[in-house]
Amino acid sequence: MNLYRICYKKVGPMRYISHLDLLRTMERGSRRARLPLAFTQGFNPHPRISFAAPLPVGVQGEDEYMDLELESPMQAPVLVERLNTCLPYGLEILEAREVKGTAPSLMGMVEQATYVAVTIRPADINEKSLISSIKAFMEQQEVIIDKKTKKGTKAKDIRPGIVKLSGDSKEDRLFIYMTLKTGSRENVRPEEVLRALVKGYLPLNVEDFRITRTGLYAAGERTLFAGF
Repeated sequence: MNLYRICYKKVGPMRYISHLDLLRTMERGSRRARLPLAFTQGFNPHPRISFAAPLPVGVQGEDEYMDLELESPMQAPVLVERLNTCLPYGLEILEAREVKGTAPSLMGMVEQATYVAVTIRPADINEKSLISSIKAFMEQQEVIIDKKTKKGTKAKDIRPGIVKLSGDSKEDRLFIYMTLKTGSRENVRPEEVLRALVKGYLPLNVEDFRITRTGLYAAGERTLFAGF
């Protein structure tokens, strides 16, 4: 097994493609780069590519991760260079490291994610009122939202999944920073937090925010490169 852990960013126009389209784009890019891809067995073999945590459509990612398995070894810098020449604008490989020995799955490692949400600052909101509103929001024991499921809508308390929440204002922009529990055990989405925050705390429109995921972390706030 020649497994490589890859850090990449998904920004600009690429933030609008779905996770399935991202998988297809990475697969096409790998084929065009003539990487010696390893494939699954069976009637419908596909490249052994796996991702850490899917990004919601419309959200940018500056520090995303995927695992790529090859049939034969390559120098990590060569892999980065060749793959970058075959990816569309908005997708860029930042770093690759070979995984020695066995490694836990990316999806199983992820426990937290950091985000920044940016919007135009209304004239009636300043940094002091922003901080005061966030403080009041975080003092709640529960933050109940209506979450859509396949069986309908159910109430969900997202407060335990909000690890940190802060904000500031720079010139005409307003910034909200979030650290949220992410992964298979518990998952809170940034737009869920924003909808709850603007409901009774900040007179803003969630659709006006541009959201970027700035990091993915394992337990103890370790990066997903930890140990490699």
